[in-house]
Amino acid sequence: MRGLRKPSLAARDAPPPRCAAMAVGSVPYVDPAEAMRLVLERTPEIPAWPQLPRRSYLENMYVQFTEGLPGIVVDEPGLRAYVQLDAAAEEIGVFLEKLDAGDPAAFAVSPRYAAGLPLLGRALTSIETPPPFVKGQITGPVSFGLSVPFEDRRAILYDDTFRDIATKLLSAKARWQADVLSLWAPASVPLIMVDEPSLTQAGSAFISIPEAIAFPALEECLGAIDCLTGIHVCGGTDWGRVIALPVDVLNFDAADHLDSLLSHGDAVAGFLAEGGMLAWGAVPNDERAFTLTAEMVGGRMVDAAGALARLGGSEVEAVLAASFVSPACGTGSLPAEVAERCFALAAETSSWLRARL
Repeated sequence: MRGLRKPSLAARDAPPPRCAAMAVGSVPYVDPAEAMRLVLERTPEIPAWPQLPRRSYLENMYVQFTEGLPGIVVDEPGLRAYVQLDAAAEEIGVFLEKLDAGDPAAFAVSPRYAAGLPLLGRALTSIETPPPFVKGQITGPVSFGLSVPFEDRRAILYDDTFRDIATKLLSAKARWQADVLSLWAPASVPLIMVDEPSLTQAGSAFISIPEAIAFPALEECLGAIDCLTGIHVCGGTDWGRVIALPVDVLNFDAADHLDSLLSHGDAVAGFLAEGGMLAWGAVPNDERAFTLTAEMVGGRMVDAAGALARLGGSEVEAVLAASFVSPACGTGSLPAEVAERCFALAAETSSWLRARL
């Protein structure tokens, strides 16, 4: 069982996704309009703002959420972002005053750092039939803290003060997104995904991610988001520990790391029984997407959903009704034609599964 909380009010009130196709973060375009077109065409039931790392270094998934971080220096030509401690000492007071004011808009993600975000707003306000869901995202505090260093290259994750500051900054940016998504699409359920690729390295001999540091930061960040919340980990991890966090949606790599999730099958079955949802990253993020069919991808999902259903004493249809379908990870580093195929295959798999629900 999940342990820390029951599903949020948003989770209890949300419609079942019924294998709706979902995007994951980045796409390989420079033109925000082209990116938004792909998202709206292939994931119309849960439109999201696309991250565009090829447009600008500012849209790198770690740099994108650094606005407002005390002492941050973004060297675009050098492709480096770091915290300068002397400047940070002068800026922390202003940062804390903004936090105390309680206005998430003080930590907005600007169009310069996320060109796709305002395009999502325009699209949502012009759609006649509101989508069931609308999606935003942030980078989680563990991955952010490992990837944004001080000027001497020490990761801020290991500094108690800056880990706390970063966690609060990311939480505020998530709350701001939830607010604007609710404003743009008041009839839709906002979902904020927290991207934590570094959790695939938990327990690794190469990267130190102490549980006593990582999971309290994640718990604080996820618990501060007052809407449907999810976590994306694009690989194997300790899903039993992740499920114990205050999270409503698990987005996992079902293309190459399905066994990692199924090895925690009892915990996942309990998560589903409590109203949790799964976002199956069932489409591989490479040229295998051209060799696979919706029946092949969907059939593998049905088999795994059946195993979870048996563990939870439910029906496979109930597991699939609580599921989304997505690429295994963001597609920003792929050739455009491969990314487009990944999106198309997710949409085709969604349709194939729904015909069997």
